[in-house]
Amino acid sequence: MKHNFTLSAKKHANVFILALACVVTMQNLDAQVCSNPNNIFGVTANGAVYPINITNAAVGSQLNTASYATSPSQSNAIGYNTINGKFYYFKNNPTSSSGGEFVAFDPILQTYTTLATSPVRTTVHAGCVSFNGTGYYCDDINGNLFFYNIVLNTWTTITSTILDQFGTNVSTIINTQNSGDMAIDGLGNLWIVTSSSSNYALYKIPTPLPTTAQTTVTAKMIISPASTVPSGSSGFQGIAFNASGQLFLSSGSNKLYELTNTTTLSLIGTLSTSGVGNDLTSCSFPFGILPITWSSFSATLSNNQVSVKWSVEAAMNTKGFYVERSNDNKNWDALTYVAYDESQSDYSFVDGNPANGNNYYRVHQVDYNNNDNYSTIKSITISSSSKIAVWPNPARDVVNIQDNGSSENLKAQLFDQFGRMISTSVLHQGNNAMNVSTLPAGTYIMHVVSNEGSVYNEKIIKK
Repeated sequence: MKHNFTLSAKKHANVFILALACVVTMQNLDAQVCSNPNNIFGVTANGAVYPINITNAAVGSQLNTASYATSPSQSNAIGYNTINGKFYYFKNNPTSSSGGEFVAFDPILQTYTTLATSPVRTTVHAGCVSFNGTGYYCDDINGNLFFYNIVLNTWTTITSTILDQFGTNVSTIINTQNSGDMAIDGLGNLWIVTSSSSNYALYKIPTPLPTTAQTTVTAKMIISPASTVPSGSSGFQGIAFNASGQLFLSSGSNKLYELTNTTTLSLIGTLSTSGVGNDLTSCSFPFGILPITWSSFSATLSNNQVSVKWSVEAAMNTKGFYVERSNDNKNWDALTYVAYDESQSDYSFVDGNPANGNNYYRVHQVDYNNNDNYSTIKSITISSSSKIAVWPNPARDVVNIQDNGSSENLKAQLFDQFGRMISTSVLHQGNNAMNVSTLPAGTYIMHVVSNEGSVYNEKIIKK
């Protein structure tokens, strides 16, 4: 018995060591593929997988050097699994009579595994692996959505109808635009780009993603399908994230772009290997996609109250906003919290009790992952004696001078840094505007004096 126990213990120990070695090997091979944070990956129509550098569009050495047993046909819809270190894609694209050949490629062992035949019966352009490595999603050019269970090696047809928040049939748009790709973020949201040669759109299917058949699936339109593709790009074919949530798109003309917000595409460069932008994937599953863009921010004084207004776009994953005030531009206090509303882009708050002297305002955005983003800072100065406020500071075109309660006319004089008077004007109660657009950039002094001799001075920075 003792001898058998010893053999059994050794056997189990060997199994444990072998399993541990496999885990370590998997971690190492994933680390090798994902070692460069600037790399995403593309697959050509003939099944060649390459790394692509997102800083300059340079293409590295082909990853799959092993030959296929049979020739690939219109390879597409690639996704990378960070859990097992394998790429999943259609080596042979589906046809009306065949589900194609869906494979997993191991870049370390240089092996291909043919997986369960898909139920798809037409071309597939978009595919990706889930952030937890358990499943793969794809859609065909008719807008049908499919799920492949990596653990069980089984396929499920999810739906033939995807509707956006306005009730528009996204599946029809996918069919009409006839190109694109998809990717999943770290929260489990599915992002879909559709594209024709002239227009493109971006949608998000929110987590949790379905794994069983559904009548319809709801998506949120992020970018309208009427958005224009950059001139000469021939439409978008691939998308991929980097770790910080930027979205990269490849075009049929071998161009690589970065989508910096919902309205701005920046050209990275021309891919150095033709056809590698046929479809994209990456090692990254970021939590924040398309970081917030501040459209506008202002702070204005009226009746001794400060009105703070701001507008945002591309506010993905935003939880809400804190309006903050400071008297020294260093220590900040939250005046209020405003929850984010997906249907709203413009927000406002009124500070009914600004302090005498300098008041600095900013808006502090927070997302569901506790990441922070701040607006620019605006300042308003209130005089305790004459209730005079001057803004904005710095100024570019106009300086506003607010007289809140004086019963007499005040005289405003603007001096340059050498003490020379640049302009003078008589103020009335309420807001007065002084045009400084033609002045050179620099430092000026706003000198306000009453008939009784009380003086208020404010340093003005002209941009």
